[in-house]
Amino acid sequence: MKSGHAWTVRAVLATAGLILASLCCPGPAYAEEPVALVEITLTSMNPALLTADGEVTLSGTVTNITDQPIVGAQAYLWRNQTPIVDREGIDRSLESESNDPIGARRIQTYQNLFTDAAPNLDPGQSAPFSLTARVADLGLQPPAGAGGIYLIGVHVLASGNPFAIGRARTFAPMIEEPPENALTTTTLVTLASRPSLVRTGVLSDDHLAAEVAPKGRLSRLLTAADNTSVSFAVDPALIEELQTMERGYAVLTGDGGTRPGAGQADAARWLEDFAEFEDDHDGYRLLYGSPDLAALVHDKQRSVAKSAAAANQLVAATRDLPLLIMPTAGMADAATVAAATELDPVAIVLSDTSAAGPGPLLTGLDEDAPIVSLSSTGPGGGPGPDPRDTAVQVRQRTLAETWVEASTADDGTAHGRVTLISSAAQAKAENADLDVPWIRDGTLADLLKATPAEWDQKYRYPESARDDELTVSQLGSLRRFAQSHRTFDDLLVEDDDAKASGDAAVARAGSGAWRKRNQKHQQFLRPQQGALDAVVLGGVEIRSNAKVSTVAQEGVVFPITIRNNLGASPNGSANVVKVRLIFTSDNRQRLTIKPIDVPPLQGQESFTANAEVTARANGIVPVTAQLQTESGAKVGRPFVIEVQVTQNGTTGWVIALAAGVVLVGTTALRIRTVSRERALADQRAAELSGGPSDVLSSAPPTDHPGMTDPGSSRAEQLAERDV
Repeated sequence: MKSGHAWTVRAVLATAGLILASLCCPGPAYAEEPVALVEITLTSMNPALLTADGEVTLSGTVTNITDQPIVGAQAYLWRNQTPIVDREGIDRSLESESNDPIGARRIQTYQNLFTDAAPNLDPGQSAPFSLTARVADLGLQPPAGAGGIYLIGVHVLASGNPFAIGRARTFAPMIEEPPENALTTTTLVTLASRPSLVRTGVLSDDHLAAEVAPKGRLSRLLTAADNTSVSFAVDPALIEELQTMERGYAVLTGDGGTRPGAGQADAARWLEDFAEFEDDHDGYRLLYGSPDLAALVHDKQRSVAKSAAAANQLVAATRDLPLLIMPTAGMADAATVAAATELDPVAIVLSDTSAAGPGPLLTGLDEDAPIVSLSSTGPGGGPGPDPRDTAVQVRQRTLAETWVEASTADDGTAHGRVTLISSAAQAKAENADLDVPWIRDGTLADLLKATPAEWDQKYRYPESARDDELTVSQLGSLRRFAQSHRTFDDLLVEDDDAKASGDAAVARAGSGAWRKRNQKHQQFLRPQQGALDAVVLGGVEIRSNAKVSTVAQEGVVFPITIRNNLGASPNGSANVVKVRLIFTSDNRQRLTIKPIDVPPLQGQESFTANAEVTARANGIVPVTAQLQTESGAKVGRPFVIEVQVTQNGTTGWVIALAAGVVLVGTTALRIRTVSRERALADQRAAELSGGPSDVLSSAPPTDHPGMTDPGSSRAEQLAERDV
């Protein structure tokens, strides 16, 4: 008991010291935030709106937050009797310390937090309270014919000392007549998740199974969206992935294999529930995959955003919904808004911290798509001290702010608040008990019919927002992935399905959901990039001899084959490729080969052509054969051919032919000469023996040195001399 009294005395002396210091020293009209010994949590205020002839009841708990017992604790009703009638007054109250304004306690309205049997509130111990007073006894006098907002709350005293050891405050509207204007509260539920589809029937992980489970995040969001006064925006990529799960799917494992997915039944149920209310609710589609639009614009990859817009056409269930663009985290600069406007959305949704204007609907760039300004934090809590964000204080602040806004709105533009719901915690109805005449629920479609408010169109995009974008590494991987898909698309001949699938894959890889998830992004992208590389490199193939011999002349050819290794399609229309074969010589002055235009090739089909060589000198010249798409992108692996050129060109062949003719003629003359010599020898032998001879007698002898037949040709004479 003594320690409790000692703690109370110390608290009283400390508070008195603060008061004395404020009296003798110049400064503000209130003391600094006093040190609280208890925490007061408000759990209810009934009614939410005060009436002059009614009562008000505040209930809650008081908890000792010190390490000493508190003796004789009492809870008193407190109020400030000065009305708040404008936004400035609300802001001043939200920023003030808990003892500003000082206000007044209603000393007749109190409750003991102790009993004779338990006089202490021990450390960590809590005690409930409920305080009721007649409004007429509180001395609240709102301006005539309108109304006002008052601060009302609880003070806790100890041992009868007049210094509060804990405080709690909230807003209490007292309205005599409702304002002429009404504010529209718009709730937008977003149905989206991190992408996981890596190929047909296969997901990178199974996180969607947990999200579509009966108590999962997406199931709770779907329940929140199933309300005709609520709008929803759905990512078509989510629908496509859930449809994949519904048909039966597999999930990648760490070793590169797969295992069966666990969410097939829940995905089917979720899709069925979504289909039941989609047609008669106010719905919109997001960009496929919800790409990080700001990061793409800043990294000069706007084509990814265009791929996302094109991929929207893949999903029939959402194809006809109007396009709503929501940059990641609701943050954008002027360049990002310009890129979003080019995609022709019905509106661009930004946080009011990025696009702050006089209302929830603002004029857009060049008065095209308007800007929907989201409440950045949702309904805020009440004035301090903490805990200030209880359901009671959130409700009372919303009532106060909306009454002030409705009372002062007179410019004819839309007024109200747009609240985003994207998590399970937000999926509960925030304004279910706000049954007041100046607040009405409305859909986003209703809001878009209103007149947008003019504003300075100065978008706030701090450096911290830039730091939150996809990293340089992620954007580099995305750029390579997108380029690989463009190359594959160029390789195929008018395959619209392949192009659409490529657009979708690129959009998923550029999702804003990959922010701060670099490792998961790589795990998601790696198998897709690997499969794409295999197709781009191995989808088409060059076949030829690695060594070719030719002669130095034009028009010499050798065969070379191009094969389409892609799987054949049953209808023969898919996987048809169109390429061009280019040859790059290591020495173009010595040797060149003409390019070859390859006709369209079906899957598993080959084409053989003659490569036309122009060779100008002898030696070995390496030549690289490379397949290219019509746009010049390289596909397939390069094939190096060693071309050996010999010196025997056209002139060499002519000389060789002439030499052959001379050789044949010389041989014939020699044979003739030998035959004549033999005949002469036979004639001489006959004359010596007196026998007959077939040789003319006038024929001169030819065995005499230097004698030749005067009728023989010059060639014959030369041949005879050689003999």
